[in-house]
Amino acid sequence: MNNSDIKLGAEHIWLPYTQMLNHAPQLEVIKTKGSKIYLKNGKILIDGISSWWAVAHGYNHPHIIKNLIKQAKKLPHIMLAGFANDATYQLTHRLAKFCEMDKVFFSDSGSTAIEVAMKMAWQYHFNCGSFNKKTFVSFKNSYHGDTTGAMSLADLQNGMHQKFANLLLQNFCLDLPKNLEDFEFFENFLKEKNLEIAGIFIEPIVQCAGGMKFHSPQILEKIFEISKKYNILTIVDECATGFYRTGKKFAFKHTKYHPDILTVGKALTGGVVGLSATLTSNKIFEKFLDNSLDKALMHGPTFMGNALACACANASLDLFENQNYQEKVEKIEKILQKNLKKFEKFEKVKEVRIIGAIGVIEIETNWEEIKILRQKFIEKGVFLRPFGNVIYIMPPLNISDKDLKIILKTTYEVLSGDCS
Repeated sequence: MNNSDIKLGAEHIWLPYTQMLNHAPQLEVIKTKGSKIYLKNGKILIDGISSWWAVAHGYNHPHIIKNLIKQAKKLPHIMLAGFANDATYQLTHRLAKFCEMDKVFFSDSGSTAIEVAMKMAWQYHFNCGSFNKKTFVSFKNSYHGDTTGAMSLADLQNGMHQKFANLLLQNFCLDLPKNLEDFEFFENFLKEKNLEIAGIFIEPIVQCAGGMKFHSPQILEKIFEISKKYNILTIVDECATGFYRTGKKFAFKHTKYHPDILTVGKALTGGVVGLSATLTSNKIFEKFLDNSLDKALMHGPTFMGNALACACANASLDLFENQNYQEKVEKIEKILQKNLKKFEKFEKVKEVRIIGAIGVIEIETNWEEIKILRQKFIEKGVFLRPFGNVIYIMPPLNISDKDLKIILKTTYEVLSGDCS
């Protein structure tokens, strides 16, 4: 790495989720491998969050890199309007089968997959003659992305997008129902508003960026049941929870139901190249079929179905299909359960939550303390990025027992000092 490039770029780069006036120095990375991040200063960090939950197979997985290089030499990109290529069409077939859905619409990121899902849901109802179904239901503590439509599905009272509340689409953000009384309110709400609600967006089982909140499969099942009763589409956002993160292939698989629309991203390519997909059923798709172009879905990102990204996703699916990732996640879950329980003794720890390859430690804290915690982890050779009031661990799914235990031991040491 050319150090002058970093210095020159630092004068112009605008970083994500960062106050640019006083942020901590960026860590200069020279390479990655497995669950490790190698810094220019010689330090090696064990990544405990999979680069925002995407690097499912670890960094630089040889099978994915091999397929990336092979595809780059042959055909890195061709527009999807008018052209077909092997990598994209192979992925379309495989992903539909893997997700148990019928149709696949590609885009660039989780946020754009959500935008496509919104547009798809709106137009499905329009094509059915229901022109008043324009609003969506989402839940408190939810997060579905940073684009305009996706922000309108967020918790605009408590979340980071609340400053835009008056500028965004006016959707309904409800408390996630948890008991009979809550569900009675929820059903009555849908019954009253069903002629204007197009769909319900939900992060199944785990609401990630909104605070790593968990809910049970039974709650998710009940939401599915009530939504179907009132002709409201269920739209499941699995960009973070998909690909075995919660122990099942997808979090919705903890129930007996399938969503009407499903969004995936992040681990889709093993965290190597940006790619997302919005998948749906033939029931939805067939309402877009007509001799008139007016009923077609008029949407098409420039790099939709990019061949390089699809080659990586095909390689990632090879790994998911040919290796027992459910077993890998069960192993991680057992280690998390064994080691995180002892964190409950700390006075500042409010709750410990574990599902699949997700471990959450909810603490009493503030933003200044979070920044200090982040730095302490780095000093001890672990990359964790606590936010809000949670320290979360979402490592690569093939992390070694040794590296995972180092992450947990380090977290315990940091909290021991912080809570003493």
